[in-house]
Amino acid sequence: MINDDYKEIKFDSPTNPSDFLQNIYAEKSFFMLGQSLPYCYNCLYCRLTGEGQNNKQIKWDTLPTQINPYFKSLPVAVNLFYGDPLIQINTTVDYLRKLESAGHTGPVVIVTKGDFSKFPDVPFNLNLHLAFSTFGKNHKLDGNTMERFKNNLAQIKTRKHNYKYSIEFRPIIYGINDDEQTLRNVIQLAQQYNLCIGYSGLQGKPAAQRVWADSGLGDILRQYPGYKLGVTKPIAAPVVKKFRELAKEYNVPVFIKTSCLISYVDNMTRDYNAHYYRPQQVNCTECIMHDKCMDFKANPIIPKNLANIIPFKHEVIKKVQHECPLITNGACKSPSAECRNLSGHFIAVDLPQGRELSIADYRLIKWLTGLMPAKAPMIEYPRISKEWCR
Repeated sequence: MINDDYKEIKFDSPTNPSDFLQNIYAEKSFFMLGQSLPYCYNCLYCRLTGEGQNNKQIKWDTLPTQINPYFKSLPVAVNLFYGDPLIQINTTVDYLRKLESAGHTGPVVIVTKGDFSKFPDVPFNLNLHLAFSTFGKNHKLDGNTMERFKNNLAQIKTRKHNYKYSIEFRPIIYGINDDEQTLRNVIQLAQQYNLCIGYSGLQGKPAAQRVWADSGLGDILRQYPGYKLGVTKPIAAPVVKKFRELAKEYNVPVFIKTSCLISYVDNMTRDYNAHYYRPQQVNCTECIMHDKCMDFKANPIIPKNLANIIPFKHEVIKKVQHECPLITNGACKSPSAECRNLSGHFIAVDLPQGRELSIADYRLIKWLTGLMPAKAPMIEYPRISKEWCR
């Protein structure tokens, strides 16, 4: 998804690109820091397939606090691009030291399927999370092995400097790694090391689907019956049911959203990415964070210095039946009924005529306040507005 050719990946073009910072990228759950490489582990299901990532080297070097002092609390992902963080270990450590020097306090996340022994056993003055990625079994689609994954987990107990750890089990693919034994194996490993699991299905955007079809993988990398390949990553209900039953049997917390997992591990008062505005869509009722998030949604804690945090003219309002602006502007092609009927407290942003918020602006407001923006028109553009600069 990280690509400077916006036409290729169909981001909406802003009315005036000069209104936005071009060297900042805010993904779904993270402020992105790092660089892409022209090589990785060649996982055949990679969500970046077909987007030219392996032909470019792109850097995103601006630290959050270089833009705004309030950004020191933002969730940051390091080298979550094409090119695993442990493939480029020196670069990864360099970014961690820079964040440390800047006094960053928010979660700093490294998602890897590389060899953890390459990561130095040294202290970092950071809220550092390492998420070990697994496909759940050895398979030709995957660039990792279960042996390496298990060895990475084993190192947790032998290291002097113990950070926060979790497991990323993804993608779960129809007929490949969704059998009960594979699900049980991952759950049992999580129990053995007292870890949470984040999980999701297969993401297959049009560019990826074309590559899979041309390479003969179209009949293997397919979506569950009744679902369509696309940006969303669904898993069939019976598989989810079985996975959650196993998780309950082994007392392992599982999450379909990474931000929910990180918020739980960090003992936050809410999911920092505010998925509680869509509780049915993300199965909030089955989440261990449910009570915390619903308490916050009903009685949000509004920062006293909100006027300093949000750089746009705004007010806090309460709304029912609010429609996600991605539906209103036509960017979302398959909206759920819940996305048309959002309710709760919102930050109503009042912009000058002709100005728009980017989806990255929306994410920043959610991360910083726990409240979803409203009123202001939104474009699907991964840059943040210049008003954030302090």
